[in-house]
Amino acid sequence: MIGRNVLIQMTSGSLGSLISFFTLALAARLFGPSVLGNLAYIISLFGLTFAISDLGFSRAHVHFTAGLKKAGKTFGTFIRIKLALLFLSFLIVILIALVNKVSFKGLFSLMLLYELFTRFAETVFITFEGLQQALPQNTARIIGKLFRLIAVAALGFVLKNNLGYSLTFVVEGLILAVIALVLIRRFKPLVYSQALAKKYFRYSLPFFAIVPLSYLQSNGIVVILKNLTNATQVGYFSATFGLASFIKSLFGAVMIFFFPKISTLFLKKDIKSIQHYADLAIRYLLIIFIPIFIFAFLVRHELVSLVLGSAFSPAVSVFSLFLLGMFLLMIFSPYDHILFATRQHRPLVKVNLVSLALTVLLSLILIPSLGARGAVLTNLIVWAISGTWRLWLVKSRLKLKLLPQIFAFISPAVIILLFFSWFLTYLPSILMLKLLMTLLAPTVYLLILFSLKLISLKDFKYFTNLIKFK
Repeated sequence: MIGRNVLIQMTSGSLGSLISFFTLALAARLFGPSVLGNLAYIISLFGLTFAISDLGFSRAHVHFTAGLKKAGKTFGTFIRIKLALLFLSFLIVILIALVNKVSFKGLFSLMLLYELFTRFAETVFITFEGLQQALPQNTARIIGKLFRLIAVAALGFVLKNNLGYSLTFVVEGLILAVIALVLIRRFKPLVYSQALAKKYFRYSLPFFAIVPLSYLQSNGIVVILKNLTNATQVGYFSATFGLASFIKSLFGAVMIFFFPKISTLFLKKDIKSIQHYADLAIRYLLIIFIPIFIFAFLVRHELVSLVLGSAFSPAVSVFSLFLLGMFLLMIFSPYDHILFATRQHRPLVKVNLVSLALTVLLSLILIPSLGARGAVLTNLIVWAISGTWRLWLVKSRLKLKLLPQIFAFISPAVIILLFFSWFLTYLPSILMLKLLMTLLAPTVYLLILFSLKLISLKDFKYFTNLIKFK
């Protein structure tokens, strides 16, 4: 079933990314940087207050569902834990809102509903990931994205303000929650197991610090950016992050089933196979996505202008930095999964604590003078340091190695980027001509890989076999 699931995951991930692409493009043009920035700020505030809504129990749920294959028992236990955490988070949000009414003025209730709807829905969807099923949750997410696209198109012409944009999120959240309620029936009868809950707790214990620290890091930088600059800078940051994240969503879709697969292998103590799958994962991520990164970087000016509109033209440099950041995250992604799947995640408390401290320090230094670019540079530095640290943990604790040929894959890409960036500056400003030359760059890259024998026809046959229905 893994081949079928990979195909479904890649297809649905691509379709979902395409819908989100049009949603972002439409929203950016209809609502503008300021409104997008205001909503990103509010969502980040909720991200801070909902920092205790998971505490790593979702990862534990995927881990034990993959191993036990008893969704009724694992979900019955997980949903009770999750609802308790959501209720506690809800109480904290209400308390903060009563104390600090200004921060949540106007849009508080609507965005609170969105948070509760989506977090409940993901509680259901993540169970299918543990079962290594792809169709139910991906279909639900696509439907939710479609409804939000429709809402953006409808409200963007009649209510071009913070309220109108916030309603588009609520529509998506409501649809996801309704679908999740329907899907729960697949797990009946739901059984709560005290013994399993204790296992969830023991597995998740290190995440009690890891997850809140991650929430504080990712959401805190947006809050700092808003308080040190303005909503427009936050809009540049959030919109270009969304644009660059389409690539992340694609390689994330490929990696969805990597975690439960590694969890299963670890239960069998098969470290050799874990190394094999890690090498395969990073190798095919590089082969598939380096050409995409090359293309996106060479047409970055056109992408930002055509997709987000002329109001976001000052954010081209922000988008360029985010592309580099997404590439780093892709490199480290398989090894992050390995740490969690093999229960070697306890040291990540230190990693995340240092990452949070660096995020705050670098934000205060870089953001006042550089704005959104300073925020992205902060992320880049922190991602590089924390990713390298995680990679060292994988090597020292599990004796796993980084793919030996990784720099052989990256070096030609850097040379091609430098050459074509220089060459394109001498071309006439004709869009079609630049597009053709830009498409040539990833083609040349793949040909170089062939000539260096880093890829062969066997790779294409392997990939074809991987995604065949079984």
